[in-house]
Amino acid sequence: MTKTQICIALVIGWLSQTTFVYEIFGTQMPIDLILIVVIFSALNRGPIFGLWTGTLGGFVQDLLSGGIIGVSGLAKSIVGVLIGFAGSHFILITIWHRAVVVFLASLIHSFLFLLIYNIVGSSFPNTDSSWVLLIAIFNVVVGVMLEILLRFMPGFFGR
Repeated sequence: MTKTQICIALVIGWLSQTTFVYEIFGTQMPIDLILIVVIFSALNRGPIFGLWTGTLGGFVQDLLSGGIIGVSGLAKSIVGVLIGFAGSHFILITIWHRAVVVFLASLIHSFLFLLIYNIVGSSFPNTDSSWVLLIAIFNVVVGVMLEILLRFMPGFFGR
């Protein structure tokens, strides 16, 4: 993914998160499209791209969501760096490896997000483990679908 593709993916993620996903699920959204963009950019480009994609994506997501500014940016940037290091040290090219990475990254992001909110002293709704697990499962489903599309669409258009 180039820098331009990452920026386009972030814009599509923000627009989709605030319009389509909001219309389907309402205020309780079990999908984090920006986190999926951060994970894929970190896997494809390394920890520095994961850091900056997570910072920018999370910061704008905080601005759009009305939460405490910087919480999502910090959590997503930490996840981006961790996934970038994992992607540079391990071979994670199959769809199933990436599904496990998205699942674990979603759990880590939820843990960090809730930890930061608790440190700040603010409460966040839906903090039970079933909600965190639901977010991770939905992120895996969307991430696997996007991975399949990204792998097979260039060949489809080439024909």
